[in-house]
Amino acid sequence: MTNNPGGSLKNRRLLFLSHATLPFVRQDEAILRKHFDLKPFYLKYYGTVPEALLNYAKVIFWLSKNIRQCDGLFLRFADIYGFFFSIFARLFKKKLFVAVGGFDVTWIPELKYGTYHNKRSRFFTRFTFQTACKLLPVCESLVQNRGKIFGLKINKQGIKTLYPEIDSKKIVVIPNGYRNSHFKPDDQIKKADEVIMVASIKDHQTFKVKGADTFIHLAAASPEYNFTLVGADPEQVRQWAELPANLTIVPYVPHDALVQYYQKAKVFTCLSLTEGMPNVLSEAMLCECVPVGFDISSIPEIIGDTGVVLDSMEMDHIKTGLLKAMSLNGQRARERIVSHYPLEAREKKLTEIIESSL
Repeated sequence: MTNNPGGSLKNRRLLFLSHATLPFVRQDEAILRKHFDLKPFYLKYYGTVPEALLNYAKVIFWLSKNIRQCDGLFLRFADIYGFFFSIFARLFKKKLFVAVGGFDVTWIPELKYGTYHNKRSRFFTRFTFQTACKLLPVCESLVQNRGKIFGLKINKQGIKTLYPEIDSKKIVVIPNGYRNSHFKPDDQIKKADEVIMVASIKDHQTFKVKGADTFIHLAAASPEYNFTLVGADPEQVRQWAELPANLTIVPYVPHDALVQYYQKAKVFTCLSLTEGMPNVLSEAMLCECVPVGFDISSIPEIIGDTGVVLDSMEMDHIKTGLLKAMSLNGQRARERIVSHYPLEAREKKLTEIIESSL
């Protein structure tokens, strides 16, 4: 396969590695499977050193079996496990493509957030970036820090900010794309004066990074509206904050089932301290939620003029933004995502970049 430059794309084999079966990861897998002979491997989440070592051993064994028969390697996120992809890519002279998502190029030292915070992970990430033939971040802010800081002493983000030695020529921004046929409004459901936030809250770190604490404070300061936080354990959150009566917390919801929450909410808030390209924001906008988000990362680019972009963490400012959002119509929000971020555009650019590099 490796010496078949004139062959069809289906004759080109890619090894695909990611640490989680997140929806947007599965979406990339589906895209690549359409165009290449794809062989995926998903690592399970691990919490202990023995579990981590077992996972890494499985990756090395899998690579040893498949590396000679592949034409390239596709890695979702650059971290410790990506180091093994990099080593094998160098040893066997294979092309390595790395999709950069956010955590791998973000550093918030106060919250110990990002691979850059740990010196070992920083080394592995740098090595992976240096090895890759193409780095594929989902937005421009993951290339260069926009300089926005909200309540943080240091918030550095971007490949060129954290790893300035990386060759800019290998960086290609490919935004996420979305299925507007699934995430759409339901004419039978009337939008309520409800504010929603969706985030995977696993621990206190993600509670702070995703802005769940700010969302809860906003709910307490806005008793006239109902608030729903999706993706958190209510009992766990109670340990970190006092919950107002107008707030409902819903634990994990399967990705495709989120649409029912978006369809009934008037406003969607994205109050994260850092982001790559938040998929939940775009999916909510497709369901005609009016977006409210901080002026960080790609959030203002996604929202455009269809919602409210906040330039301060002051609660009065956020409340004013929420009040404005309640007066807007979410139809333009959907139209923006449909026109700016179609799934077909990501598929086309992603496959063209890989094809031209192999």
